[in-house]
Amino acid sequence: MTQKELTETIAKAWNALDAKIIEPCLSDGFEYESFWVFETMKGKVNYLNYLTGKFNAIKRSGSMIVAHAIFQDGIDEYVIALDQDVRQDTALQIWTENGLVTKMWMRPIDLVGMK
Repeated sequence: MTQKELTETIAKAWNALDAKIIEPCLSDGFEYESFWVFETMKGKVNYLNYLTGKFNAIKRSGSMIVAHAIFQDGIDEYVIALDQDVRQDTALQIWTENGLVTKMWMRPIDLVGMK
């Protein structure tokens, strides 16, 4: 898959709150980082378990998530823009290799410059 297709698939998973959609897109050595957390999460299985729990918590809370792929000029790549309860301030940036996502970083949407 291309970087754009992977970004669109991840957005689809967030809109459906279904981690299974993302599973075939991740490399086995996948890493996840968050601007708001100091430790890198390593491994596809660990991330999918975390994401399933996160999606379940969002469903229980009644919070509204809208995700969409956007092209971000500051890095010349597509990212997933996450709008939660109308707040538009978070992005998921991905790194890819051989058609799979190797790394994902959750960050403020206006924080660009890392490639």
